[in-house]
Amino acid sequence: METSPTQDDAKECGAKTATVSENILKQFFDELAKDESLSEIAPILRKTVLDDGVFSEPAIRAALFPEAS
Repeated sequence: METSPTQDDAKECGAKTATVSENILKQFFDELAKDESLSEIAPILRKTVLDDGVFSEPAIRAALFPEAS
């Protein structure tokens, strides 16, 4: 008997996806921090994206170009 996925299954899958995405982004920001020219920007981007959950262009621009604010 084949069953169709339920909303609970979809939520569980979404939670796993978020965790995988978060881990990938953490690794990405760790690598950015290792680059000498990006070492000051990486923690700001990490906070904006991972902690604050903001992916909007103005927030990313402000993190990348703080002197322009």
